[in-house]
Amino acid sequence: MKFFFTLLIILTCFSGISQQANDCFDAIVVCGNSDISSNASGFGTQELDPTTNQCVNQEVNSLWISVSIAVGGTLAFTIQPKVDDLEVDYDFFIFGPNSNCQNLVSPIRCSTTNPLQASLGYNITGLSEIELDQNEGPGPDGNSFVSPIPVTAGEQYYILVDRPNGDGGFNLEWTGTAGFLPSPNVTQPNDLEVCLSEADTVVDLTENEASITTSTTATILYYTSYNNAFDGVNAITDPTQFMYNGTKNNIYVRVTNPNGCFEIVDFGIQSILFDSPPDFDYSSCDPDGDGQADFPINDIIADGKNVFNNASDLELTIHPDINSAILNSNTITNPNLSSASTTLYARVSSTLFNDCYITYPISLTVNSSEFAASVNLVQCDIDQDNSLDGITKIDLNQAFPDLQDNAVLFYETNANRDANNPIADPSNYTNLVPFSTTIFFKVNTSTCGSLGEIYIEIKPTTVALNTSSPVQLCDDDTEDGVLAATFDLENIRQNTYAGMDVAFYESLEDASLEKNPLDGNYRTTSTFLYTRLETNNECNDIEEIELIVNSLPEISLEKLYEICADQDPLIIDAPDGFDGYSWLKIDKGIPLEISTDQQVTITEPGNYSLEVEIQYQSNNQPSSCLNYADFLVTPSTPVVIEDIKIKQLSDYSTVEVEIRGDSVYEYSLDGETYQDEARFDNVEAGLYTVFVRDKNGCSISEREISVIGFPKFFTPNGDGANDMWQVIGVNANFGDQVINIYNRYGKLVKQLYSNSIGWDGLMNGQPLPSSDYWFRINLENGKEFKGHFSLKR
Repeated sequence: MKFFFTLLIILTCFSGISQQANDCFDAIVVCGNSDISSNASGFGTQELDPTTNQCVNQEVNSLWISVSIAVGGTLAFTIQPKVDDLEVDYDFFIFGPNSNCQNLVSPIRCSTTNPLQASLGYNITGLSEIELDQNEGPGPDGNSFVSPIPVTAGEQYYILVDRPNGDGGFNLEWTGTAGFLPSPNVTQPNDLEVCLSEADTVVDLTENEASITTSTTATILYYTSYNNAFDGVNAITDPTQFMYNGTKNNIYVRVTNPNGCFEIVDFGIQSILFDSPPDFDYSSCDPDGDGQADFPINDIIADGKNVFNNASDLELTIHPDINSAILNSNTITNPNLSSASTTLYARVSSTLFNDCYITYPISLTVNSSEFAASVNLVQCDIDQDNSLDGITKIDLNQAFPDLQDNAVLFYETNANRDANNPIADPSNYTNLVPFSTTIFFKVNTSTCGSLGEIYIEIKPTTVALNTSSPVQLCDDDTEDGVLAATFDLENIRQNTYAGMDVAFYESLEDASLEKNPLDGNYRTTSTFLYTRLETNNECNDIEEIELIVNSLPEISLEKLYEICADQDPLIIDAPDGFDGYSWLKIDKGIPLEISTDQQVTITEPGNYSLEVEIQYQSNNQPSSCLNYADFLVTPSTPVVIEDIKIKQLSDYSTVEVEIRGDSVYEYSLDGETYQDEARFDNVEAGLYTVFVRDKNGCSISEREISVIGFPKFFTPNGDGANDMWQVIGVNANFGDQVINIYNRYGKLVKQLYSNSIGWDGLMNGQPLPSSDYWFRINLENGKEFKGHFSLKR
């Protein structure tokens, strides 16, 4: 046969905060099948002498167990730590048989093997039927198991379980064939139920004692924890006067035989009712405004019972006041109670215990609708067809401006409301009865709902132009091709309708239905807006206000002007057609007005601006638009001809003038015809004067040039046409230069001077044949000019 018990031991190194470990003389007696748990830590008296036991170690955190043999056989067990971490290491030492705690001598079995040091894959230990050795350890020695002990009836043994490393409890399983002394016979008692009427209630824990055991020799003690019951410490002093505080407790009963064997059973204590009453509040809506609302009494009773675990053993009733609840009178039985805001009282009583009851208040709150049952709405008749007939379009939602559309349903009659036949489009409703009508409503988003009526008054209205009209602005973007400006409607509101509730709309229909109101900055072309004037959401009047966008003046003015040094001042004429002129000189960013005439005289260079004004008049309201043009006046200095580049060709040449100056110039080769370009193309050979003049008439410079050329052929036949060949365009500035002429073989055939009449085609008085000839002339300025021509006979 096998016997089992579980040993759950909590051991720490701080004996000051837990139960001190026991010793041999007060060892725990193990009987039958027992669960063992302890708060023990450390050790009491050091009862191990490492010099007298083969396993060497002393006590570290120890628990002593006493085992008395009732049935002979083998004593064997397995100690299984509650965690499988190999750091958790349990050792054991067994003394006996019939050892004297005063003289234990050496243990007959022991194991102090360390699992990690012995390279084991487990941390269990004990006595095993398959082992032969009687001791092992310390440290790496052994496999944590030693051989079992043969025992006979009547013997008694002490087992010391020690935990040198790690922490946590363990399970101890008896695996041998020996049997122990019997434990007392016990029965698990029922829980105690208490009618808790005060903060603390005295309870007799022994009232179920007869059901726990029938033994007349057993000792019965009561504890508040299992560990205390197992250790036999801190027993309840007087279990007949136990003070119960209302929370559910477990009581542990230790029943001990004269032989020291004990069993532990437990039972609970719980209150039948609450230790403090629940808090229930109910609210209901008053739909018709009479101050009364319906409250479901059966639901209130069900809610109250649901908070009790033992609801089947309880009775809950509702009473109009506390005295009725205490006396259990005037019970409210109507399933639907119509009531104003008040406080009822519940009585909860036990069907098992007479006079066991509690009472608690139940708050009833009647919530009124946040919406009035009667609403007035004044609407202006501003239909374009007939604004005096009392028929107009109305946005019924305006009766509830703080609610979103569709939050309220509207009905033409009370019968339609009862039948839930609402107006299809309340935002665009046309009244059927002129001048005054009544609409019925139901707020469908209210937590309490709301039913009521809207009394609508229609005021005939003639839309007139506001006396402050028009509001005029100037075009704010001349480049977009649209005559438009941005009007500040808030500024118009403050200047024209100060202190009034006004909204702006683009159309009369929008103003009538209060749709698409305008606000802030409004950009538009010239147009009319409509203003709706209200007081407390009632329409007082509709006005028309005109917005006019005027054109900006357009200025045509040069960006750059020059003032001639040491000459007359610069005179500028502004364009015609403006109502005002202002010439400004800009000095360090600050404008200074220098003239208000159309023409200005400027005597010094700098940054200038012309501001022009056009005045407008509309409905006796004057307005003006201003525009400006900036321009720069720079000083002009005499132009200097730096260089003239001539690209010499046979028939025509190119002349390009390079100058130094900071104005705008034009160029001429004859002093009469001028051009903007500094380059002249197709210039015939000859003598020229180059003219460069300032377009502003400030200065002119000139220089003579020679454009050299030559005939491509000549015919020296005495007919008077092309009889002589000569280089053209070499003037006295170049000196009397020598011209060398060569035949096709490079032989010099003629040498003549540039100021001669030319070559007649003779060499040493003899005519040369028709052919191509080459020439070269070295000018005095160091440049060489050369080419070829034809002699034709």
